[in-house]
Amino acid sequence: MVTERHDLTLRIASALAIIAAVAYCSWPLGYALNPQVSRRGLASELAALHQPFNWVFIWLDVLAGVLVIAAVELLWRGAKGRLQRVVLANFALFGLLTAIDALVPMSCEPSLTQCPSLSHQPLLIVHGIASIAASLCLFASAVLVWWLKRKRRGGTIMSAFMAGWILFGALSLYFLVRPGPGYLAQHYYITLCSVWTAALPFMLATRSGHAAGVTH
Repeated sequence: MVTERHDLTLRIASALAIIAAVAYCSWPLGYALNPQVSRRGLASELAALHQPFNWVFIWLDVLAGVLVIAAVELLWRGAKGRLQRVVLANFALFGLLTAIDALVPMSCEPSLTQCPSLSHQPLLIVHGIASIAASLCLFASAVLVWWLKRKRRGGTIMSAFMAGWILFGALSLYFLVRPGPGYLAQHYYITLCSVWTAALPFMLATRSGHAAGVTH
């Protein structure tokens, strides 16, 4: 009975994470709703103030954040070991910071106009801090799961995720040195984060349905 309840909880948490991942990966909608920004700017600019359909991108990110937190609440009950709880804490922070980031949208679009200095855009600082912190928390969750799985079932998949983040770092450095369509690297990164968001509940579970963490 306990095992059945745990399996149901895991399935619900996994479904929430998958929906959150789809909502978070909203950049393809930009090519239909706001192609002017999508073809030159960053995904955050789609949610900027005064942009058409900005509310779609804002609320999709908020939805993603809320669903991630809900998934963590369910997964927390079956977490095994301190390290696995640290993974879930970082995942929850990613959800919270993503929602905050979305609710404090950019007030200026760098790809379309000359923006004022940061001293004249205090909310942009909050937006940037929340966005960077969310990315770091999600990356930390992936690194920790990779550490848990490195010599176990699922280790190869986690190594592929780590390679994906390394590739993003290489692309970012390339576009930093050689100006180009840097937004493509961001699209790749958002897609990678979305795939990891959907995969995390599965990677924390073993074949038997019990959590895969060990006590440290």
